[in-house]
Amino acid sequence: MKIKAYLYIPIMLVFIALLMSCKREKPEEALKEEEVKQEKEFLKEELPPLEGWAQKQWEEEKEIKLETEQGLEEAMAATSLNMRRLDRGVQKKDWKVINESSRKIEDLIAGRCVNLYYKKNPAGIPTDFIVIGDQFRRAIRQLILAGDRKDINMVKLRYDEVSRTCSDCHEKFRKKT
Repeated sequence: MKIKAYLYIPIMLVFIALLMSCKREKPEEALKEEEVKQEKEFLKEELPPLEGWAQKQWEEEKEIKLETEQGLEEAMAATSLNMRRLDRGVQKKDWKVINESSRKIEDLIAGRCVNLYYKKNPAGIPTDFIVIGDQFRRAIRQLILAGDRKDINMVKLRYDEVSRTCSDCHEKFRKKT
């Protein structure tokens, strides 16, 4: 009888450990599935055309002087500052800085840079500009969403995408001085 008890106890402990480990994995899997579902739902959102997006809320802001070259320089300098803040926020997992900086970058690029480009080129916008603008919009919206979720891995991924779109745009459209 003693021998049987020694055999049953380890078997029962292993069985209990397996049951407990299964219970721990299911909520995490469900959470990941929910995040994937939310992201797919977010990506279904139809973005307005680039021109409409650039003019949506920023037209009403009186302090932005879109017609001047200085307005573009100020916007790019402020964007650069906010990109550095965002980078530090990502490194430190500072969600307040991540959220504020990413939203400010969206405002600066759409509110000044893209809108100024449209005003300076009334005859037509190059297709490359529209494509890069759409890539930026998707990346910055996804970055904002990831920041709201406090998902550092997704924030890092989306931050890299935002940086890449900035580099792509500068490479093709920045004035060579």
